[in-house]
Amino acid sequence: MTEQLNPQRWIVGIDGSDPAVDALRWGVHQARQVADGTSCDVVVEATAAFHVPTVMALFAAKRGFGVDQIGIEATAGHDVDEAIATVLADLAEDAPGAARVTVTSTVVEGQAAELLVDAADDATLLVVGRRGEGGLRHHVLGSVSRYCATHAEVPVVVVPTDWTVRDTASIVVGFDGSDHAAAALRWALDVAPDGAAVRAVAAIELAPWLDQDLTVSRYPDDVREHEVAMTEAFDRIDPQHRAERDIVFHAPRQALAEASLTADLVVVGTRGRGRITAGLLGSVSSDLLHTAACPVVVVSNGG
Repeated sequence: MTEQLNPQRWIVGIDGSDPAVDALRWGVHQARQVADGTSCDVVVEATAAFHVPTVMALFAAKRGFGVDQIGIEATAGHDVDEAIATVLADLAEDAPGAARVTVTSTVVEGQAAELLVDAADDATLLVVGRRGEGGLRHHVLGSVSRYCATHAEVPVVVVPTDWTVRDTASIVVGFDGSDHAAAALRWALDVAPDGAAVRAVAAIELAPWLDQDLTVSRYPDDVREHEVAMTEAFDRIDPQHRAERDIVFHAPRQALAEASLTADLVVVGTRGRGRITAGLLGSVSSDLLHTAACPVVVVSNGG
C-alpha cells in the first residue's frame, strides 16, 4: 500500500437505514485494512443530517405550536449511535489495524446531500449506502449517493445493500484513456492493499451490433488503432505495469458490470466537477452506482 497522509479522515453518511449501516460497516473494515497496511491512523466519522421539513414548519406555525427540533436532532443522533454500536459489535475488536481506527459521531442540521459533500471537503473519502431513508424516513438515499458522487471533490464510495464485508483483494478500474479514467486508475493504484490485484478494463464499443470476435475480425484496422491508443494511455499512467490490462471490444457498461461480479471494488471516473457547475455524472458511472455487485468508487479529476 502506498504511504498516505496521516491521519486519514473518512466521512460515512448515516440516516437510520440498513444500507447506511452497511456503508459504515464497509468503511470501518476498509479503514482497518488501510491502517494495517500503512500504519496510519484513520478517523471514520459517522455523520447524520437532520432538518425540519418546510411543510411541517408551516403546519406548526399555523397551529400555533413549535416543531420539536430537539427531538428530531436526538433521533438523528440515536441513529448514528445505533449504527456505530451495530458495526463495532459485528467486527472483531482485535482485527488487524483496529487499534489505529477511531469511529466518531457527528450530527449536523442541514440537507443530507449538501451537508455530506461539505463535510468531505477536507476528508480523504466519502462513503454512502446505495439507498436509504431520510431523517424522517421519507427521503431516498439514491439521490444523495448520486449527488455526492457528482459533486464531491474527494472519492465517493457507494456500498450496495447487504454487502458482505471482506478484505479488498480485487479492484477493477474502468478505463477509456480520458483524464477522468486516468484519475481513477491512479487512485486505485495508490490505495490498493499489498497483494491486491488491480485490473484496468478498457471497454471499446466499435460495433454495438456485433460480439467481440466478430468486431475484431471485421474491423481489424480500427481494433489495432484503438489497442495502440489504449496501450499508450496505460503506459502514461502505469509505466511499471502494476495493473493488469484488459482491452475488450464490448459495451463498457456490460463489461464493467460483469467484472464487478468477481471484484471487491470497482473504480470509475466522473464528469461531475464542483457544486457550482454541477456537471453530469457519466452514464456508465451512473449505471454502476445502482447496479454493480460490489462497492463502487467514483473519482473526480481532483480526487
